[in-house]
Amino acid sequence: MTRRGRGRPLLFDTALREQYLAAVTSGMRLGDAARHCGININLPRTHARTDPAFAEALDHARTLGKKQREANLPHNESRYTNHGCRCGTCRHCATTARRGRRHTTTEPDTAPDAEVIDLPPPAAQLPARLLPFAS
Repeated sequence: MTRRGRGRPLLFDTALREQYLAAVTSGMRLGDAARHCGININLPRTHARTDPAFAEALDHARTLGKKQREANLPHNESRYTNHGCRCGTCRHCATTARRGRRHTTTEPDTAPDAEVIDLPPPAAQLPARLLPFAS
């Protein structure tokens, strides 16, 4: 009887690592890339802690994936505000949205459905017998 290696079989072999890194580089999030490859999300993280070469490759893939995701974002006010895009489309969207917010005619406190609630007086104005800490 031939003896095989000890321990669990290798689940995250070189081909699967390359597939995972390619998915992360294309812009997938880490959890989505792990599901795409059919592995647990913790498996690449564990290998990154023990294998410095894989950790460096994963860091590089994450950087490229982030750039890829940002390149796929639509040009609008959100990209102008949150990601610093200053192209003409984003500037126009942000300016239009700001102008719309500044020139509103309805005041929030004069809304027709506003319900008025009477609040109790502050503790300093309550009689001493109602205060929980009065002795």
